[in-house]
Parts: sequence; C-alpha cells; structure tokens
Amino acid sequence: MWLGAATAAALIAAFLSIRPAHAAIHHAALVIQHAGGSVITRCVAFAEDQITGLQLVERSGVQYEAQDFGSIGSAMCQLDREPSTVPSGCFGSGPYWQYFHRQGGPWQTSAFGASSSLLRDGDMDGWRYAVGANQVPGNVAFASVCGARVPPAATATQVAHASNDATPVPTATPAPSTSVEALAPSDSPHPKAVLTSTGPPAQPPNSTALGPWLAFGSMAILLLTLGAVNLRRRGP
Repeated sequence: MWLGAATAAALIAAFLSIRPAHAAIHHAALVIQHAGGSVITRCVAFAEDQITGLQLVERSGVQYEAQDFGSIGSAMCQLDREPSTVPSGCFGSGPYWQYFHRQGGPWQTSAFGASSSLLRDGDMDGWRYAVGANQVPGNVAFASVCGARVPPAATATQVAHASNDATPVPTATPAPSTSVEALAPSDSPHPKAVLTSTGPPAQPPNSTALGPWLAFGSMAILLLTLGAVNLRRRGP
C-alpha cells in the first residue's frame, strides 16, 4: 500500500513539474539614426503577441530618456546619448527624435508615442534625430537586422534556433486624434508629462516554481489519507 502511495505521489510530482511547450519567439527590429548619419540596429526577441515601442527600446539595451504625454504616449528625449543633455520640454527648439513604423513597406510616421504604439512579429521601429518633420531613417531591411524569416509552419523550437528568424503577423493600429509628432518641437512640457530614465534593460522577475510545492502537498495529503484508511481497517 505504501509503495503504491509513493508511486502515485511520484507520478503527480512528475506531471506537475512538466513545463508547457516553449512559447513562440517573435522578433521586432529597431533602427536608430543619429544626426551625424550613423545608424545602429537591434533585433529584439519577445514571447508576447505584441510589445510597445518603448518596450522595444528598453529590451534593446540602448540608453534612453523619455517623456510621457498621457494618452498619446511617450516621446523620446534622449536616445543612445543624443543629445548630450536632455532639452527643456523634451523636444527643445532644434533637432528632435522622430518616430516611425515599418511593416513590410516604407517608413510611416507614428501616430502614437513609443509607450502606446504596438509591434508584432516582423515589425520595425525607426528613430531619427533631425530638424523638420518626416525625416525618415535609412532604408534598412528587416532581414538585415533580424535575419531571414522562417516558414510559418516552423515549430517554436525551430524558431528559437533559427538565428533571430521571424514570421510577420499583420496588425491594424487605430489612428488617434493627435500625435507626438504634432507636439514637436515645443519649449514647454505637457502638464501631465513625466520624464522617465533607464539604463540597461531590466530583466523580468523570476516567478517561483509551483510544481514542486504542489507535488509535495499532494503527496502529503495522499499519504495522510492512506494512513487514516489503514488505521480504520485495523480497528481499535
């Protein structure tokens, strides 16, 4: 009886400790063009269905400082140490960081700030520090940043080992009434503006594994139940 109980407990522990299959790995590309013309690129992998433009910058590890403009989202005040000093009101009166999206076609001016824009697998975000509106970054292909895409039928394990491959997923983004581009440049910050600063990207907290604890509790309950049944059978 005790051997059977131990076997059952071991099976429960093994069942609970089994992890689900790896989530599909997606990729988005980040392109940053400085005023001097130099370009840096980053390919960011993520397991979620979508991430924001601000999360893309955070996870890329590129230094940034952003300012929140409420429902419109965050504007980039400093990116990769340019400008050397964060201007008053984020934008100042000269060059500023202009924000663009790309989904297989040409660069399009973002209607949202970085914290409100959404990227899915295969999307690109572009930033260019320049004077005057619609100064798009250079024509950088997604494949040159993240590598060639894998076929849609590839498994999650294949995707994880395919050198930053990605399969594009189309997405529709609603158009807002105003945009961060419409606010730039400006000498005074928005009344609700909040300046945000970051260093290296913060790693998400590690969740406590519940499987072993659940297995231990199940085993204890099973053993106590079997012991009670055994004592009842023996009688007084």
